[in-house]
Amino acid sequence: MTDELEPRVASVAEGLRKDEPIKRVERETAAVAVIFGPGEEGLLLIKRADRQGDPWSGDIAFPGGRVEAEDTSFSAAAVREAREEVGVDLAANARFLGYMAPFQARRRGIWVVPSVFLITGAVAVERNSEVSSYMWVPIREILAHENRSTYSIELGDDKRSFPSFNLQGYVVWGLTERILSSLVESMTGRDE
Repeated sequence: MTDELEPRVASVAEGLRKDEPIKRVERETAAVAVIFGPGEEGLLLIKRADRQGDPWSGDIAFPGGRVEAEDTSFSAAAVREAREEVGVDLAANARFLGYMAPFQARRRGIWVVPSVFLITGAVAVERNSEVSSYMWVPIREILAHENRSTYSIELGDDKRSFPSFNLQGYVVWGLTERILSSLVESMTGRDE
């Protein structure tokens, strides 16, 4: 990791907790892996595959999914999901930094716990059928004010607007935007 990014990751890590932030309840909780890559790579984001019946179909997201009964923790669920979705073995090639505060997904009401990791070894991303593409987004792009905007969507007869990021040609909104905004606040000490 370069000297430029190390203090930013350290500032995120300062605000994380090591203990489970909420109780794991199958079908009501999910975990995502917030993965800081080496050097200038920044954060790993995925584009979810277009799948009928998936409320997050085609969205930009962090690797993750529902907590399963066999998952011993939210971080274990995030490790499993990262291995399944992008072929990255966080248990072998990353350091767990801690948990962010839980977020409630507005579409389904599921509580989502972001588990934050720092890559420490060589990794190659190999996506599965749930992921149509992936990108490493440099921290400087996430922090750049010009990459913030508003995303509008029609929900039935109602048109709603949401805060968003424009990253590498993709609109990032919803839960992923809220997690990224929280990270920006941790890295800068204020809401950007």
